[in-house]
Amino acid sequence: MIEDPKKFLDGFKEAVGRFAKADKATLKVFTGLNENALQPGILDRKTKTLMCLAIGIAHGSEYCVAARAAQAVEAGASRQELLETASVGLLMGGSLSFGPILTVFMDTVATLFPEGSAS
Repeated sequence: MIEDPKKFLDGFKEAVGRFAKADKATLKVFTGLNENALQPGILDRKTKTLMCLAIGIAHGSEYCVAARAAQAVEAGASRQELLETASVGLLMGGSLSFGPILTVFMDTVATLFPEGSAS
């Protein structure tokens, strides 16, 4: 389980950089797919990223939860939007979404919105 979301996110970025050196072509295809799917259309980037977060919660992917929550904040999501999105993910994931995934999500929110910061 991810114990420190900030450390995880920093490590993830570093790992992507290392992977890019090892297999730039695969990373380019994957990041291209990611960017294409998140391009604003009828739905804006923030909404699409929040959808990714809900799916990550429903599927129990702690890596997706931490990364997509941070990306949603970068796209302009508020703390309350993250929490509402988590409710949808928990609904769709059922009881398997509680426990470790809820812990990772709440720890990530606390990292992204430290106590006393604006939401």
